[in-house]
Amino acid sequence: MLTEERHQLIMNSLESHNVVKVLELVEATHASETTIRRDLQLLEELGKLKRVHGGAKIIREVTPELPLTIKENLHMEEKKK
Repeated sequence: MLTEERHQLIMNSLESHNVVKVLELVEATHASETTIRRDLQLLEELGKLKRVHGGAKIIREVTPELPLTIKENLHMEEKKK
């Protein structure tokens, strides 16, 4: 299996399950544990996942909170009521 295919399989598994184990990825890709760990390290460096003990979890993007100066001007009609 090509590197890009492995990376895509890893990301698809994370999208489906939020967390994957190294051993599950080894079985799914028929690659060595070392190769999977190297793939997870690279994908973590790219900001696509977070490595955890024995596997990886997906990074969910959190919407940043708006500054107070912007929030105080939102929904002014509702606030006046």
